[in-house]
Amino acid sequence: MRLKRIFSLQLVLIILSLSSCSVYKSIDVGDITDVKFRGMTDNKILLDLKIPITNPNNFNLKIKSLDLDISVNGKYMGKMKNDSLIIIPKKFNGVKNFPVVIEVDNILSSAMSFYKLKNARQVDIGLDGKIIAKSFLHKKTVKVSEKQTIDLKEKMGKINL
Repeated sequence: MRLKRIFSLQLVLIILSLSSCSVYKSIDVGDITDVKFRGMTDNKILLDLKIPITNPNNFNLKIKSLDLDISVNGKYMGKMKNDSLIIIPKKFNGVKNFPVVIEVDNILSSAMSFYKLKNARQVDIGLDGKIIAKSFLHKKTVKVSEKQTIDLKEKMGKINL
């Protein structure tokens, strides 16, 4: 009986110490600095997005799932998903590579739309959906509804299409 009490007390102390260490600090996400076209296969457009991120937390963050509807200039393009697990290291301050896949309904019209972006001055991009992130025992779903006009000549001088 005494052994059970000691074990229970130790378990409570461990849980309290772990929960007190998980103070979450907000992550800063900057604008996309570079877009690299990796190819097209089976109605999928493969891109690498370079995004500056600051993670002030003492733990890694894992982006488990991206599930975003993407529209360009008001035209629905498809679903954006992550190509692989994305890990943002603890105390990270730098540019992180986000490999993404855009699943499109019609690869030819979408490819032409993306190719036309190369010469466009401005583009309206809309993202709507959710991102699932995890750190240790905590899992969080973040709803995204973002519309932004991007000056391609100024912000992304190096779009590699």
